[in-house]
Amino acid sequence: MDISSLLGLALGIIAFVFGVYSSAGYSFSGLSAMIDVPSMIVTIVGSIGSMFISNPKEKAFKFVSYIMMALKEQKIDMLGTLRTLYTFAEKARRDGMISLEEDIGKIDDEFMRDGLRAAVDGTDPEEIRKILEIKMELYEDDQGGNIAVMESWGAYGPAFGMIGTLIGLILLLGQLNDPTAIGPYMSVALITTLYGALIANILATPVADKLKKRTGKMISMKRMTTEGILSIVQGENPRLMEEKLKAFLSAQDRATYEKGKGEAQA
Repeated sequence: MDISSLLGLALGIIAFVFGVYSSAGYSFSGLSAMIDVPSMIVTIVGSIGSMFISNPKEKAFKFVSYIMMALKEQKIDMLGTLRTLYTFAEKARRDGMISLEEDIGKIDDEFMRDGLRAAVDGTDPEEIRKILEIKMELYEDDQGGNIAVMESWGAYGPAFGMIGTLIGLILLLGQLNDPTAIGPYMSVALITTLYGALIANILATPVADKLKKRTGKMISMKRMTTEGILSIVQGENPRLMEEKLKAFLSAQDRATYEKGKGEAQA
């Protein structure tokens, strides 16, 4: 599981509960006042309905799985990818491209596996680049659709919170002659706005941001893999390829890579 996602979700819930608990004089009676089923239906069901309308069904119906994706740790091993490509570059330079054929089946990364298979088959480097770039575009489009679902939910949540508030205010105006009804109707009017804000700021928008950052990092790894495979095909010096691919690493990853390389040499 992704500890940062789990911790962030827990902290958001704790902050909300503590705010209600402390405002209610350190009594849990305030939490019961935060629960209103009609307001939940207006805000949650309404915003999900609009999210379904604005996105294709094959994407929108999987919105729960996107939340689970954000909570799970996704392995994006930039360092391992660089080490693998460097090893393959040395082997190909020493024994020829055909020597990599026995390693292709052992590669877990489908993107790298397909690129190396095309390289071993003697495909022109420009064609390999086109194939891998198309795969990257398709991946980015697919992930962009997932992100769009959560972003739209994050936008519609507060909107339906406002709709619930307007409903509550309309009902309130119809009961101005009954002072005892003003408090309950005002509470309902405000609580829908709260639900909409919670949907947007604790769930939908943070999940969309998490998926967006992961997609960006995965695309960087695929670009690094593409450049590495093309360097191998063109017979580039492995050390020159290594220096070029290190540009895709963050400063922290680059330091880790250099340290590990130094320890291995020692």
